[in-house]
Parts: sequence; structure tokens; C-alpha cells
Amino acid sequence: MNILEMDRKLNDVILTAGDYLDLVNDACSSNIHWSVSIEGNPLTPKEVKRISSSFFKDPGLIEKKDVHIQEILNHLHSYFAAELFRLPWDADKIRMTHKLLTERTGVGGAPGEFRKTDAAISDPKDGFVYMIPCPGSSIEEEINSLLEWLRLSPYDPVVTAVLFFHEFESIHPFTDGNGRTGRTLFQILLQELGLKNSKLCMFEEEILISLNAYYDLLSYADQTQDYEPLIGFISSALERAYERATKDFGAKNILNDMDEASRTLATRSKTERSWFTISEASKWVSSIGEQRTRQKLNGLVEAGVLEKEGSTRATKFRFKDPFAHIKTYTFQTADNDQGPLARSK
Repeated sequence: MNILEMDRKLNDVILTAGDYLDLVNDACSSNIHWSVSIEGNPLTPKEVKRISSSFFKDPGLIEKKDVHIQEILNHLHSYFAAELFRLPWDADKIRMTHKLLTERTGVGGAPGEFRKTDAAISDPKDGFVYMIPCPGSSIEEEINSLLEWLRLSPYDPVVTAVLFFHEFESIHPFTDGNGRTGRTLFQILLQELGLKNSKLCMFEEEILISLNAYYDLLSYADQTQDYEPLIGFISSALERAYERATKDFGAKNILNDMDEASRTLATRSKTERSWFTISEASKWVSSIGEQRTRQKLNGLVEAGVLEKEGSTRATKFRFKDPFAHIKTYTFQTADNDQGPLARSK
């Protein structure tokens, strides 16, 4: 099964809100840990997961004790800020992403500002220089050229995202934080190009667990302009992550144990994503009538799949988003000029 097929399969899975939240927490905390740990963040996977668990419960109550915790929180905000990253991208959006991820983390250079000086990209462990990025004076031009290429890319989502990621790292537009920013943009780009469920996959671990190969292939592509090995490496890692996600999410798929009418109502409500009435829902399962439809809908509410509002004939239902409170908080803080998203405006 290829990556696109597995993405569609994940889209068809329906979990209770609690199970969905737990599995997303596993994937999100894993991806964040692997991305920041290779850049020096000392927090363990267990500590990162604890922070993300608290964030998922109430994003406004986490104590920002130090720069390492702040870095995790910045990444968590980016995870739920999809509206900020809609294509097409421009240079300001690249700056905004870097600022969102690095502000108040002690990163070298000014958050959200392209570097002005020349640089060399080296392995943080042994100092080996594996890439010479473009001069500081050419960064704006190179970023705009890359974004124009992205707009016209003829390749599939994975190849496009890998090529974008490599070229972004080759430009190395910021003094520090390029790896974290590039990997975040890679994740978001996969979603923007159609792999909506890639965020459910623990692909950072699959990529970065072979750290030497990761750096070597970046260097090889930069020196030879032969991208095939890098594309193959990241594609294989992504495929493994998708296989794991489809297995984990599939095991919790409550559609497996539902009757046909409930399955239809749950699937259709996930597609609709908006409020609907019992009368509207009864048309999706016209063979059972409104009374039975009401019973099925209430059963889905009890199972944590739907939420409802109102009573009697005015009752409305909607597919339950376990992260609605986080998205609301994220954009309220932006509107009130609080938090990293507001500072990124």
C-alpha cells in the first residue's frame, strides 16, 4: 500500500475523541522530541509527552519554566495553527514560521530575521561541515526563487516536500533554527499538498534515528544535485511511519463494531464537519426513520464521536473535534496579542 492510499485509509478511520487525542499526542510529542533533541533540547520523550498532554488539556495553564519548555510549546502551537500556513507561501510566512518556533528559546540570531552573514552547516556532534549555504546577501532572492518553484512544482507531494526541504536547508536562511524550521515546513507542506493525515505519523523518529545517513544524504544531494537517494530515504521513512499509524489507528477504529446506520452517520458527520439536525441526518439513513436516527446519533454522542447542542427538535449534532479548545485558545491569544502566534504576526 503506498503513502497516498494509507493517508486515505487514515482519513476513513473514526475513533472516540479520547482515543484520537491519545494517539495524536503520541505522534505529536514524538515528532517534536526528535526534531528538537538533535538541536540540543535535553528534554526526554517522557517529559515532552507530559508537556504536550498538559497542553492538550488546557494550553493556557502550562508554566513556562525555561527555554526548553518554551521550545516545546512553540512547536505545539504550530501544530494547531494550520490556517497560518495555507499555500501559497511567501518570504514573510517563512520568517513567521521561524519566529513562531524559536521566539523566547535562546536561539542564536533574531527570531524571524534572515541572517546577514555567511555561514557553514556542520554536524552538531563532530563539527564536520557538510553544506555551504548561500551568502547572506542572497537569501531573500533565493527564498523567493524557491517559493516560486514550489508554486509550479510538477512532482507528487512527497518528492515536492523533500526537494523543498533540501533547498531550504541549502539556503539556510537563519542564523540558527534552520533544521527545526525546515522540518516543520516539510510536515506542513505534506499536509498542504494533500497528505492531510501525515501529522498522525511518527515520521521524525523514522528519519532522524539514522542521523548520520540523514546528514550524509543532505550533503550528497547538495554536492552532486542527485536527489534520488535523499528522496528514497525520506520516502521510506515516511512509508514506515504511515504503516505504523494505520495499524495503531486502525486498531481503535470504532466503525468496525458499528451497525450500518451508525457507521453511515459517523462517516457522513466527519465529512460534513458542521452542525446538522436530526431531520438532515435521517436523509443519510432514510430506511430507519427519524426516531431511530435520533437514537443512533445519541449513541454516537455517548461514544464520544459526536457532540450535540440544544434539545427536542432543535437539537443539533456535529463531529467532535477533541482539539477545538486548543484551536480557539491559539487564535484568541493571537487576537489579544499574547503567545507565540501573536508575536509572529
